[in-house]
Amino acid sequence: MTLSQITARMGALAAATALSATFLFAAPQAHANTNNSYYKAELAQPTTAKPELLRSVYVKCEGTSCRAPIASTAPKNMCISIAREFGAVTAFTAGKRVFTAEEVAACNGDSAKAIAKN
Repeated sequence: MTLSQITARMGALAAATALSATFLFAAPQAHANTNNSYYKAELAQPTTAKPELLRSVYVKCEGTSCRAPIASTAPKNMCISIAREFGAVTAFTAGKRVFTAEEVAACNGDSAKAIAKN
C-alpha cells in the first residue's frame, strides 16, 4: 500500500467520522427545536389539569390549548386520548395535518363511548 492510498483512506475515514458526528448531534437538536408541539389540541373548556402521560408522551395544557411531542400512535388515537382526559376537543392538528370537523367530532364521540363503557 502506498502513502497516497493510506492518505486517501484516512481522508475518507475523517470525512465519515465528521458526517457521523453531524448526524449524531445535529439531528436530535433539530427535533428538539420543534418545541414539543407536534400534536396541538384546542379544548371547548379551559382546563387546569397538570401535564398527563398519554400514549407514552406528556400532554401539557394551558387554558384551552394542549400540546404534545410526537408519539408512536395514530393521530386519531392521540385526539381521542386528549378528549377523554381533558374534555371535548374543538380543533386538532398532528404536524401539518389539520383534522376536519368530522374527525374532531369522531374524537369526541369515541371518547364519550369509552367513558360510557367504564
